[in-house]
Amino acid sequence: MVIGMIDEQVRVTQVVPEGLADEVASGFCTRVTWQDSSWSVMRRRRLSRLADRLGKLEVDLIHALDGRVWSGSVGLAGRLGVPLVMSASSVMDIPESRRLGRADRLEHAAYVATTEPLAAAMRQKLDDDARVEVILPGVHVPDEPRSGNEEDGTLCAVVTGSGGYDGAYDALMVAIRSIIDKYPQSQFFFDGQGDEQHLLWQNARRHGLLANMSLVPRRLGHRELLLKADVLLQPQALERSRSLTLAAMARGVPVIALSDPWLDYLIDGQTAWVVERPDPKLWFDLITRLIEEPADIRVLTESARQWMRQRHLAAQQMGHLLALYREVSGESIKFPGMEAQA
Repeated sequence: MVIGMIDEQVRVTQVVPEGLADEVASGFCTRVTWQDSSWSVMRRRRLSRLADRLGKLEVDLIHALDGRVWSGSVGLAGRLGVPLVMSASSVMDIPESRRLGRADRLEHAAYVATTEPLAAAMRQKLDDDARVEVILPGVHVPDEPRSGNEEDGTLCAVVTGSGGYDGAYDALMVAIRSIIDKYPQSQFFFDGQGDEQHLLWQNARRHGLLANMSLVPRRLGHRELLLKADVLLQPQALERSRSLTLAAMARGVPVIALSDPWLDYLIDGQTAWVVERPDPKLWFDLITRLIEEPADIRVLTESARQWMRQRHLAAQQMGHLLALYREVSGESIKFPGMEAQA
């Protein structure tokens, strides 16, 4: 998003918590840091204290990308006298929209949801005159899909979830055990998220999977490594949109995911193969189909890439965001083509 804004001649200041990993923050813009807190009142106060620093940078608009910083951003935008845009990409943001209401201390404010189900839920919590827009997250769609390992019959799969171990994860592990019994060379790489990775290892050992699995730590380059897999397996209903899933679809990496009513881009047979319930047999059947029916995978991945081209291009996201910025600011920000701050 930062790169897209810079490409549109919008000067960007990124506000991130101290200690945020370098691969998460962008190195292409001015960065302002603050000390985060798990206590919402303290987080709000600390964000508000950034007003002087951001005022000196002549910020014209604030875009809060996470519901946890919405409240603090309302106070910050109010002190600076600038418009505010608040993005919601998770079901966890919905209660915050109810608490915050219209952010009516601000003259110009809008909410942005990454899926239509999230937007619909937010509209139910907000006043009728609150502005809620759906702007789909954008990704780059390469001209050619990535090349898989169809010819050698091996499987390299990435498993990505919340990081917390639950029954949905366990259903997939039972299926993986059966896949390994049938295809011993298969390898499964688990995206290292969350603080409960020891539970994942304990259960992987219980199922006898350790020889065929690896944990990919979250460090620089880990995303590109994950996107080289033969398939992306999403065993949990994450209830939040993830750019990793969209990027996999865009690159031609097939996605097999548990059904999630909050993610309207998971369309069975068109963008992904959707598992209706956490059942080991359902997982086993689809993973086996992935290995044994490469023609089916080619149809799925090309359909997913076409869906991304039509609805989820990064340029489309930038265009919609810039149009919204202009509208909430009353056309006071003249971009693109003229330097401004967001």
